[in-house]
Amino acid sequence: MPNERKKNEDKDRQVVVSVRFPSQLLDRIQAVAAIEAATANAIIREGMDSYIREHVASPEFQRARKEYIARAEAQVATALQDHAVDQTQLRA
Repeated sequence: MPNERKKNEDKDRQVVVSVRFPSQLLDRIQAVAAIEAATANAIIREGMDSYIREHVASPEFQRARKEYIARAEAQVATALQDHAVDQTQLRA
């Protein structure tokens, strides 16, 4: 099943990114990694996953998310309204 394998590969695909850490934080990450016999990458990924799960669940994030969606909807409505006005002017 080549298509199934392709789906799994895409799902598990990792992307390399460049991130800057203060040297003391990187030292702490590497110390945790050494103690846990893990890589610094694994510690960073696990930490970011945990942070995002907790952060997204926070009331502050949920409020900000709703405000962001409301702003985006307003921008789309304005853009479509402007387009509707332009179309009306073209027909006149």
